[in-house]
Amino acid sequence: VSETYTEESDTAVYIDSKQAAWDPEKELLQSAVVGSIAKQCIRQGVFSRDDTRFQSIIERYGSKCPGLRADMVERRIEEFAKRSSNNVSLSAGLNSLGGDVMALPLSNEQDDAEEQSPSGCRPSFKPKCKENGGFNLLTYTFLLLFFAILMFIISIISTHMDYNRAPYRNWALAGGVTSTSAEFRVRGPQSDDNLRREFVVSPNSNLGIKKDQILNVPVSYTDFSNEEHFVKKLRLDSLEPLTTYYYAITWPQVVPNSVTVVDDNIGSFKTPAPEGSRMNFTVALGSCSLTGSRSQIFQSISELEPQLFINLGDFHYEDLVTLDVNERLEAYDKVMGSSSQRSLYMRTIFSYIWDDHDWLANNDDGSNIDAGNVAKQGYSLGIPHYNLGPIETQTSTDEGTAAKYQAFTIGTVRFIILDLRSESRKSTASYGGKVYSDEQKEWLFSELSLADNYDYVVLASSRPWTSPDKIGSDGWGGFVSDRDELSSFIASTIGAGPKNLFVISGDNHMVAFDDGSSTDYSGQSEFPGGFPLLHSGPLSNYGPGGAKNIFKPREHRFTEGCMAVSSELNYQFSTIEFDLPQDTAESGCLRIKGYKEGSSSNIIFEKELCGEIMRDGSAEQDTCKMKSFTAPTAAMLLVALILTMVPGMLILYFLGRYRWVLALIYFGIGILFYGITIAASVVGALCFGERAKALDVSAVLLCQTAIGLAFVYIAIRRYCSSQYGKKDIAVPEKIAAVSGEDDSAKESVFALANDGFKNLQEKKQTEIEVQPNESEEIEVIL
Repeated sequence: VSETYTEESDTAVYIDSKQAAWDPEKELLQSAVVGSIAKQCIRQGVFSRDDTRFQSIIERYGSKCPGLRADMVERRIEEFAKRSSNNVSLSAGLNSLGGDVMALPLSNEQDDAEEQSPSGCRPSFKPKCKENGGFNLLTYTFLLLFFAILMFIISIISTHMDYNRAPYRNWALAGGVTSTSAEFRVRGPQSDDNLRREFVVSPNSNLGIKKDQILNVPVSYTDFSNEEHFVKKLRLDSLEPLTTYYYAITWPQVVPNSVTVVDDNIGSFKTPAPEGSRMNFTVALGSCSLTGSRSQIFQSISELEPQLFINLGDFHYEDLVTLDVNERLEAYDKVMGSSSQRSLYMRTIFSYIWDDHDWLANNDDGSNIDAGNVAKQGYSLGIPHYNLGPIETQTSTDEGTAAKYQAFTIGTVRFIILDLRSESRKSTASYGGKVYSDEQKEWLFSELSLADNYDYVVLASSRPWTSPDKIGSDGWGGFVSDRDELSSFIASTIGAGPKNLFVISGDNHMVAFDDGSSTDYSGQSEFPGGFPLLHSGPLSNYGPGGAKNIFKPREHRFTEGCMAVSSELNYQFSTIEFDLPQDTAESGCLRIKGYKEGSSSNIIFEKELCGEIMRDGSAEQDTCKMKSFTAPTAAMLLVALILTMVPGMLILYFLGRYRWVLALIYFGIGILFYGITIAASVVGALCFGERAKALDVSAVLLCQTAIGLAFVYIAIRRYCSSQYGKKDIAVPEKIAAVSGEDDSAKESVFALANDGFKNLQEKKQTEIEVQPNESEEIEVIL
């Protein structure tokens, strides 16, 4: 009885044996408790002291009821069995008995408000859910499960809306653009729909004016050969400098001087000034975009109208190790299926070099020759590019299988694009590794030695330059010998000369900048060997390391940076504005800006460099670390985690310390579903091969834990109300009564108990035909 009140009332209910020899109140309550224990024994199938469970039940309640003996309970069991044997079976008689005074509807113990069938089967599901007015452990579990399922559905819907996974045809790209020439790739239809299509290029934005068209090529289904794999490779060599050209796939003309553009995909680009002529222009750059991302970050780039866009790798995340070139082209189709990406790439000069995920797979080198050749063939088929280094130096005659390093000039700025995947070999304990072939190294050194001919030289590296020395590392730190050699060459040529080298890089999933303090690995001090370095990304991805580095963010070597959030999706890019006065006696400047999602005005980083931009490296490299979460996400995750602990605290507060097991169960279930909900979001996103949004997860977790807390509070209130709410005397008054502090209340309580008990005994003497309310006897005893 005391267990439903407080621990301190035990000695008040059960009077010490040193008091009066006979106490009618004690006998009354003890008789009721013995009867309730006997019924619990019957309900659990325990009918004699020979059953091992009998003694455990006696011990359970013996500490609460001094003087309780096993023979008292056994005799009461026999009495119940005898009364039940006349007209009702023992099992049916069991169902007619009152419940256990210790029962708590919130508990998951076997004896808590269970109903067993005569065959001993498990209780039916529906009655279990109805316990305590529907607020119990089982329904609490289902409530949390509902939120986990909801998170899974939200994750699927969100990922489906944010990413394109369907291959898309009818796209075209312009690249390899010089002042007088351009290359195009035109993707044909997937099936024969008997519709004519034409690819048109014109300096007139009205592509339907025939006299202005400088290229008109049929690109219907039947116009492609098997060798072309439904991609036309086209080139124009008679363009005018500083002129805007338009291109599109069109339907046949119905009205003169007018055409219908397929899916409104009109592309455009502007040819640069002749090589050697100064011009002002903007280059946008980024890397690491999850396949088919529909992020508005690409629209933000388009709004800046860059002359050139350089994708520094991880154009997609398909991780294709395949011998089927059509699969390689289909990966490009998925990217171009994103309208925001397609719009950007078709409205600028497009330049691209792969990194690991769009080369073969994560951190892969060039050791898989067969799959690598297919990747190279897919690049040559699907990507317009500048003249390849191996072809120009005649170290290869097959463009399809040649490495993809290339160089080009816009005005007076030289761009060098390295291929650091197809020819690389990872370092091991016995092998120092090679980041490129001897042929590519010789070509690169030749290009760098001509730096005097340009205002600036921009070197594009898909691998992070400042990564720590480590065997097998995917950055330049895994190729220590090659990095030291290249750094020494840069210091002795450009560092000793024009000091005009600027390096751009991707893969590191952040916007970061180093002024040259951390980039010098030459080991000499005679010439400045430190060059400014800009990391740009991710266009659409998590920060470096992702969720793996929540509690221990990586350390990176930059003077300014680590601008990203490691465990959330980031949308970032950078631009370089080249301001080059027409007067060659004046030095030019580079204005560097970093942007993040929101709009083209959402600038997170700015830097201006003019004249000579290289400097001496420092002995100690600067470092930075990034945040794991944004402030809103971190706050919601923390609050949600705290709220998972509160239900257990409420149980202990309202029901007493003896319910610590139940409190622990509720706490455990809360933590379990906290993790299950996070897992559901990840699985939902992986259905499309993408990443979950941490902000969505934190919002659902917060709702889940807050509503779960409210649920437990209502459950406790309902239980307490059912136990104490119908009494004429409040709970504290009852405790005072049995402890002897309030004589009038004491007389009232035991008068009620005495009358109720006599009525109950009279009912038990009659034939049992109707099952009484299980809580009736508990109410009377209390």
